[in-house]
Amino acid sequence: MQNNRNGLFKFFRDWNLKFYNSKIKTPAYLNLEEYFPEYKILEENWKEIKKEVESVIKSGKTIPKFHEVDNGQEYISDNDGLSWNLLNLLLYDMWHKKNTKLCPKTTSILKKIKVVKSAYFSILSPGKHIPPHKGPYKGIIRYQLAISVPKKGECKIFVDGTPHYWIEGKSVLFDDTYTHEVVNNTDEHRIALLLDVKRSIPGFFMRQYDHFIFGIIQFLVILNNTFSKSKIK
Repeated sequence: MQNNRNGLFKFFRDWNLKFYNSKIKTPAYLNLEEYFPEYKILEENWKEIKKEVESVIKSGKTIPKFHEVDNGQEYISDNDGLSWNLLNLLLYDMWHKKNTKLCPKTTSILKKIKVVKSAYFSILSPGKHIPPHKGPYKGIIRYQLAISVPKKGECKIFVDGTPHYWIEGKSVLFDDTYTHEVVNNTDEHRIALLLDVKRSIPGFFMRQYDHFIFGIIQFLVILNNTFSKSKIK
């Protein structure tokens, strides 16, 4: 649903998602025990993870906004003049060497969980609204570990119209190819660790196809110069 992509990209993106959906059907919210049992490791270490990301934020370093990392995302990141910042650690199986040095404990934990293909901290400014959108690639499922949740006001995510209220130190897992939206109607920042977890793909042909698509996405990450744009300054 990236709005500024060219017509050919949009056609293939939409066709590809339709093809995946014809082969893989899961609900909007997914059972953590069934799809990502490793979540327990992250919940056990969430306070250490929180210390690291808060240390980076308090250091005064500049953490790029989402649309600065990916200029196809202005319509959800630069939509209201409020910041949605991303601290990227891992992008489609490629580690961000400089950023990971800022979060060594978190990085060490994630490197032991092989199904994690992307990892980043998502920092929403007070009042930030991320409008309805959906991910283009069904080969991953989206995990969120709530790191810092506003104590007063309305802060939640909707996936396929169903709300989820974050609880610090707790996890949620969902299929981000469903339409989802985030509301932070509070005076505080919301911080979460977001992971892309590799989905189990059924069938030999689909696994080969998914491997090909994953490689294309890796190539686009490099072509977009995402690592340079993601650097914390």
